[in-house]
Amino acid sequence: MADEGLGPAFDTGTLSTPTPRKLVGCWMEQAGRRTVIVPEVWRELTQSQGPVAREYPKTAWRRLAERQDSPFVLPNLSEEQEETAYEIRSKFTSACFPGTHPVTIHAHSDALIVSQSLALGTDVLVTGDVRTIDHYEINLVVRQLLGRNAPFVTTLDQALCNAYPGARAAEHLLTVAMSTVAPQEPVWEVDRAHQDLDELRRAMVGAGLRVTAQRLDTRWNECRDLTALLERARAMAAESHALHCERLRTAMHRAGLAAQTERL
Repeated sequence: MADEGLGPAFDTGTLSTPTPRKLVGCWMEQAGRRTVIVPEVWRELTQSQGPVAREYPKTAWRRLAERQDSPFVLPNLSEEQEETAYEIRSKFTSACFPGTHPVTIHAHSDALIVSQSLALGTDVLVTGDVRTIDHYEINLVVRQLLGRNAPFVTTLDQALCNAYPGARAAEHLLTVAMSTVAPQEPVWEVDRAHQDLDELRRAMVGAGLRVTAQRLDTRWNECRDLTALLERARAMAAESHALHCERLRTAMHRAGLAAQTERL
């Protein structure tokens, strides 16, 4: 997959949750990009701590990132970029990260993720966190510091709506979303697919993607040829490196849990 520079960066919460992660992976894939994982997010996804069962997801991340067909890109910061990221963090106020003491902001995980994303030159930072990160305060600092008029920090819900604004683009969003739940069986009837969409939309709402979920329902009802759309979704799923890696991830988790059960 060819990369034309770095696209959006994504926070840990977005990439550690299956439904948003699949949507992000397929969105980036369709845009001809790989999913960016900045150093602090990678550390949070892969550091070992807690019960043994939690080690399997971390091991899966490491193994999937090493694959030649990996849908992820892990950019490293140069010394100059590290300095830039530190300078950016020094401009953040406690209002940017509610509940964080000003003295600890320079080492705060969220501050590291935002500053690393900016230093690497990513388009935006996509996050589902609106409680410990004040998007408005951060975007004001970024605008004052770097002169960026467009908001830098945004939610995944807003980012998906901006990427697929309506009409044919919105129908493509529905196709992308349906590819994340497409079965590998040879037949996918419209009624069964509608049930799958309902389940997907519930998962999306639970992940904070309320507007995008509603738009999928609208485009389903407006689609003139659902059979053709589902065939496109199935073909997309079959060719997707991102979804192939998700199937491998599931297999790794099952194998790890089975091994743990045998030891008990």
